[in-house]
Order: sequence, then structure tokens, then C-alpha cells
Amino acid sequence: MLICDTHADTLHGLQDASRDAAKPFDVTAAHLTSGPADDVRVQALALWTGVEGLRGKDVGIIDREMQALQRLESEGFHQVSKLEDARPGVPNFLLTIEGGEVFQSGLQTVDAFALWGVRIASLVWNHENPFGHPAVGGNTHGLPGLGKKLVKRLNEQHIAVDVSHLNAAGVRDVLKYSKAPLIATHSCCDALCPHPRNLTDEQLKAIFEVGGYVGINFYPTFLSPTGIADLDTVVDHIQHMAELGGAKYIGMGSDFDGIETHPAGLEHAGCVYGLLDRMRGRGFSEEAVVDFAGENFRRYLAKI
Repeated sequence: MLICDTHADTLHGLQDASRDAAKPFDVTAAHLTSGPADDVRVQALALWTGVEGLRGKDVGIIDREMQALQRLESEGFHQVSKLEDARPGVPNFLLTIEGGEVFQSGLQTVDAFALWGVRIASLVWNHENPFGHPAVGGNTHGLPGLGKKLVKRLNEQHIAVDVSHLNAAGVRDVLKYSKAPLIATHSCCDALCPHPRNLTDEQLKAIFEVGGYVGINFYPTFLSPTGIADLDTVVDHIQHMAELGGAKYIGMGSDFDGIETHPAGLEHAGCVYGLLDRMRGRGFSEEAVVDFAGENFRRYLAKI
């Protein structure tokens, strides 16, 4: 079985000198190889660019994250830019970018990151930048001119445009201007848990209609108004998206190593088999489980 997860903040955690050394990581080689030997696991690893990008006071963050990536590769992690190159029984990873600040030095940086194998990039994180406005900020403006140019450049370099942190007007503009279907790498349903970071039914339908993709976030704050979640809570979001026409356009976007709490039963990357089993227990067909696990993402990435 192909099992893909479209967002984790492991690289940021590995480079963070202030992180508690005793705190375990959600994504490890052992967790990603804990299932059947012939399973193919692909974990997206985000390069988080910080609030100020490559021109801010923390100019070395990307370098440190890339050094952390080299450590993972020494532990057996294998980079892929297309899923056909992923290998069974090893921890495969796909490189992504979280935060358009990294592109503020000029759109030529898109080309450089494409050479590094980056396949997905977001325009914003939680702060406004020259390319767009974050969902958490309450701004109702769409993409500025630079944001539209960035979308075009990402399209040209076959890098998917990630709207998980983008405001509603920005999402509408990406739907309008992107020549390739967009992705929300780690988002949930606003109808089940109202939150600026979650997607409305209207947004979800629009993403599915253009052949896009949504990775469901495992952060309990995005899953439940109570901030408490379990496997069934996650399946509720899967079910809701499927009912909106997303059965072939959804998967996992855990946000592992970027969340301080977890749904009961999804404490780390090795636990995803429990989620797939819970889907089966809730009446999902094996085809639906296989699609959600990774086949939907494989089809999506092939279109970018």
C-alpha cells in the first residue's frame, strides 16, 4: 500500500536548538517503516521559512533545516520528487516549503528550490507578506500582483500551490489564476470545527471540482471545537469531505512535529494504520481506504 502524508514540521524541530532533547519526534525512520515491508511510505517534510524569510534576522533557518535533512538521509531517508520513485520498506520523503517569505529575494528562487526537488509551496504562513494574506489575520484582500506572479512561476516549475494558510480571497484567486490544481496540505472542515485555518464547504467543493487535493490535519484544535479528538473525529472530517465530492481528492496532512497535542490513537507516524482500520470499521470500502492512504495524492502530484 502507498501511504502519503502531505505535511510535517520535522525539519524545523530538528534544527531548533531550544527544543527539549527528551521530546520524541512524531516522524522517524522507525515510525515510517513500522508497517508491512512492502508498504511504500512517503512523508512530506516542510522547509519552514520563518517570519522574515531568507532576508530576515534568522537567515540561516533554511540552511539548518537542510543540514537536518542530511542527517535524516544518513539514517536512510530517501528523497523523491515523484511518487513512482518511492521505495518500499524505507522512509521516503518529499520536500515542500511552508511560507512564501523564502521567495522575497526574487522569483528566481523558485527555480532554485525546484532544483532541490521541492514539489509543493505555500504563499504564506501566519503572517502577511508580499505574496498574500494569512487566514488567521482576517484580511479580505486577494492576491497582490506579486502573489499572482508567484503562482505563475510555481506552475512553470511544476510546484503545487499550497493554500492551507491562505485567506479566503487568496484561495479564490489561486483557483482563478493557477494553471494547475491547488493543494491544501494540512487543513480540516470548517463545518465541523469553525476555525480560520479550516476550509468551508464552498472552498472544499471548489478544490475538488478542479482536481485539487486536501490533506486532513491531525491537530485537535482544527478537528474539534473542544480541542479533544480521537480517530473517529478524524474520520468525521474524512467522511464530510467525501460527502462533498472529495473521495478521490483527500488524504493525510498530519502536521506531525508541528502540533503540541494529538488525537488519541494518532500520536506519531506509526499510528496511521489505526486510522485506516478505523475507516474500515466505519464502513469505508477498501478502495476508499487505499485512495485516502496514498493513491489520491499519487494521482494529484502527477498532474502538477
